[in-house]
Amino acid sequence: MPFSANSVFQMLGRAGRPGLDSEGFGYLLAKNVDERDWIEDHYFQNAHTIEPYVPKYNDLISGLNKLNTLKEQVLLRIYEEKNITLDKLKEFFQKTYFWFSIKDKMSKEQIPIDQLLMIKEITPANILKLHSDTEKVKKLGVRRYQIKITKLTKSNVSGYIKTDFGVFFTEFDVDMGIRCSCGFENGLSNNYSNEQFSFEFCDHITAFLLHLIEIPDKNFQKYVEDIVPKSVKNQYVLNYLFEKGLIIKRDNGTIKCSQFGKLIIRLYLYPVSGVLIRYKLENAAIETYQDVIKEAYEVLKSEIKVRDYKLLQPILEWCDEEPLDDILERHKIMAGDLYTIKDNLERIITFIGIIAVHLSESDRDIAEAMVKVAEMSKTLKIRVHYGISEELFDLVLRLDNVARIRARILYNAGYHTATKVRRENPYVLNRKTGLGINLCKKIVGKK
Repeated sequence: MPFSANSVFQMLGRAGRPGLDSEGFGYLLAKNVDERDWIEDHYFQNAHTIEPYVPKYNDLISGLNKLNTLKEQVLLRIYEEKNITLDKLKEFFQKTYFWFSIKDKMSKEQIPIDQLLMIKEITPANILKLHSDTEKVKKLGVRRYQIKITKLTKSNVSGYIKTDFGVFFTEFDVDMGIRCSCGFENGLSNNYSNEQFSFEFCDHITAFLLHLIEIPDKNFQKYVEDIVPKSVKNQYVLNYLFEKGLIIKRDNGTIKCSQFGKLIIRLYLYPVSGVLIRYKLENAAIETYQDVIKEAYEVLKSEIKVRDYKLLQPILEWCDEEPLDDILERHKIMAGDLYTIKDNLERIITFIGIIAVHLSESDRDIAEAMVKVAEMSKTLKIRVHYGISEELFDLVLRLDNVARIRARILYNAGYHTATKVRRENPYVLNRKTGLGINLCKKIVGKK
């Protein structure tokens, strides 16, 4: 018997057993004893006991709670609607399972959806409510750790908090986001964040923000009200999309996708990845194919597709036609690792080329440089895919049964084009290259 996601969520979200009707059957979920037994067997660990139900599975969560997915879906919604109002956008959110899963907290804490989505700038007090547990805030408010503010500028407020477990440095920074020496970090300006939209501050950040909010000085509060919201600016969807030029607000109040925003949607690319690629194209010195690979690798690292730079040199050697076995042995890696990074780099390099073309058409100052990058990307995609230099392109792309090793053998034997190979007698080709006669016949295309 199938159950909808919401039904299962309602079932797992209840404390104790589901409510019972006059005959003792579970309401909403079970029509009879058989259905009740089926639910108990499939969804609970302790079926058929008098104890409260213990769910067999974790609570259902929404994919929109992933920040990058949420940004992508909002951008997609704006793209599909062409010109959407803020009210219509709010209505869209309020119909999602994502909103259903967090609306209780939002209504209890009284955080307006306008502030939650950064349609209007969220206040420091509401940031505390959204990212800190209410009971924890109460306890920290009573406990009162010793806190010292050491820095206050237009872009940063930071200080130390002394706890029973040591002294911790915490900060709210407009450019770097929120950080604590305990390891907490969120909201970096151009970072590809994989954090949840609804996350929780560490105790030190919570206590520090609570302390900042409660300082009565009005001039000090002006700094807090300016710095704290900006330090989490990329956490809030509309603010990020506006700031990065993915969406535009029209004079009549409606929102539409920019040309860059439309490009990101058509590429099926996360907005944060597209913004990072554009940032690198506009700011990094990209002059050689190695530069393109290195920047593409950085994007993969920000997407958490790779953890370190261990595979960067192997992929550069692969493009320079180093023997595969030598690469694997030298760097102590597996072939699957190399092929995975190769496929991921092809994807990013393709995006780099397309976005470079877009920038060349929209910004005359960098047009020439972007055309060069686009051309390099087109060439590099083939190099990365086949592990060959440009001089082997014609042989590999136009001849059957010829990859990097055979292409190099043919090229070194004087066969620089596919046309020349096809005109050759298979037996002559066999004698000059050492390739098997049957293989030479297949390559030439003669039986």
